[in-house]
Amino acid sequence: MVYNISIEIKKTGGTMLISREVDYGIRIVLLLCEANRKMDAKEISEISGVSIRFTLKILGKLTSSDLVESFRGAKGGYVAAKKPEDISVYDIVEVLEGGIKVNGCFEDKTSCTTSKMALCGLRCKLEGVNLKIKEELEKITMDKLENCSGYDS
Repeated sequence: MVYNISIEIKKTGGTMLISREVDYGIRIVLLLCEANRKMDAKEISEISGVSIRFTLKILGKLTSSDLVESFRGAKGGYVAAKKPEDISVYDIVEVLEGGIKVNGCFEDKTSCTTSKMALCGLRCKLEGVNLKIKEELEKITMDKLENCSGYDS
């Protein structure tokens, strides 16, 4: 059974969506937290329902951060580098997407359609929304998701 996280952040139509990469990254980290043992990429891919190629790409990013640790060799594999209660959904979003940005002007100031961006009331309000989303995602840790994942460890 595959657990699908439905917190979505990228804009598509009228909905804000998390990218597929973040969705899969959450699945992978959650699986590693629940397994509490070394797992190779093939096993992670099969259990999480993520292609091996995408699994390896995501694991590469997660291991370059402090969320996942990798071990080489015949008995190698991947493990969560922290306790489940110390890994938040936002940590994964930050590693894989660079954080939350509810408006393009937070990422690319040239996308602003007004020359008075510093005085923009919408940007000012959206900064608060952005911060609240970040704070909420920081509260959702892997230990809070473990019991509802459907993974058998």
